[in-house]
Amino acid sequence: MNIVSRVKIDSSGKNPGVTSEAEGKAATRTERQRLRTRRLLLDAGRTLIAAKGVAGLRIQDITEEADVALGSFYNYFQSKEELLEAVITESLSDLTSAIITNVDDKTDPAEVVALANLQVIRLAYDEPDFARLIVNIGHSEALFGDAVHPYARIAVERGIESGRFVVGDIEVLLTAVIGGAFALIREILDGRHGTHAHEAFARHVLASLGLPAREAETIVRAAVGRERGGARASARG
Repeated sequence: MNIVSRVKIDSSGKNPGVTSEAEGKAATRTERQRLRTRRLLLDAGRTLIAAKGVAGLRIQDITEEADVALGSFYNYFQSKEELLEAVITESLSDLTSAIITNVDDKTDPAEVVALANLQVIRLAYDEPDFARLIVNIGHSEALFGDAVHPYARIAVERGIESGRFVVGDIEVLLTAVIGGAFALIREILDGRHGTHAHEAFARHVLASLGLPAREAETIVRAAVGRERGGARASARG
C-alpha cells in the first residue's frame, strides 16, 4: 500500500487519528467547515498522488476529487506545491507515529528505532516517486525534519529513560540521524547505494545510541524479518 493512501477516511471526510491543533481548537461552525474543506482537499491530494503520481497533477483534479469549487482551493492553499508540502508532512508524520507511538512499555526501544529507520529509508526503494517528491520539493529537508523529529525524539527519549540508550546530546544526535536519513534517501534514488542500505543505516543508528555492533545487527535482522512478515500478511489480507 502506498504511504499516501495508508490513512483511512471515515464518513465525515476526516482522517481518524489525525487532528491538527487548529482542528482541536475549532469552535465555530464556520471554522469547522473550513477545516472540513481543507481536510477534503488534503485527502483528495493523497488519493490522486497514490493513484497517479505527481506528474501532471492539476489543481482542478484535486478540487473535483474533493467535490470543492475550483476557486475555493486558494482559500486554503496558495499553490499546488503548498498542498503537496502538507501531504508530504502529514504522510511522513503518519508513518513515523504509527511505528513509534503504537507500542507498549515492554517493547524494546532499540527495536522501535530500528523499524522506524528501516521503513522511512525503504521509501526510496518501495515508493521512489513519492520519495523523489519528498527530496525535490522546496525546503524539502526542513519539511522532512519537521515531520519526523517529534516522533524520533519520543523514541530516543524512551530508550534513554529505560537505560537502553546512551546519548550525550539528544538534539545533536537527532540532527545527525534525521539529516543522514534524508541524505541517504536522496543517494539511493540517485543509484549510489545497493538494496540493503536501509539495513546498514539502521545498524549505524543503533550503534550511535550505544548498542554493541553485534547486538545492533541482531536487532536489525529481526526487524527486517518482522517487516517482511507484515508485508506478506498485508498482501494476503
